[in-house]
Amino acid sequence: MVILLVGFLAALGSIVAVGLRHAPRLNFASLPVQGHAILHRRRPVFFSKAERSFYKTLRALVPDHMIFVKVKLGDLVAINPRHSCWEFFSPMNRRHIDFVVCDATLAPVLAIELDGQTNVRAVEGNADLVSSVLATASLPLVHFPERRRYLFSELRRLLTPYLGVARPIV
Repeated sequence: MVILLVGFLAALGSIVAVGLRHAPRLNFASLPVQGHAILHRRRPVFFSKAERSFYKTLRALVPDHMIFVKVKLGDLVAINPRHSCWEFFSPMNRRHIDFVVCDATLAPVLAIELDGQTNVRAVEGNADLVSSVLATASLPLVHFPERRRYLFSELRRLLTPYLGVARPIV
């Protein structure tokens, strides 16, 4: 049995050696770069007008916090390892949160969703899933209607319970 194994390994080694000796040399630096089959283009703007307006107002309201935008829901919550990953992660796979406010340690403090008027049924289904997942993770979620402009005083009034926003000194 040992003789058969040694013979097999010797034959295999000689085949590899002959193959390497006669293999063509590839210069990967000279190979052309293959383009992607689907053409991509950069979006002209990252935010809608309502999102941009909300971000500017929120940034002025909480300058000592970090604000992250369009954060995947799966990046915000950890799945309990005792359960099947696909059972819990699958519904969250394509969901995102519009704004996540973090403290100085970059720990999430508050999630914010802008609710638009487009496709109300899809928005409600998304809101139900997002609300239940974040409630389970003990991360507060605040919904705002999508508008062209947001008032500083209104945001301060609504976010103070979550962020402890101080009143400006006049």
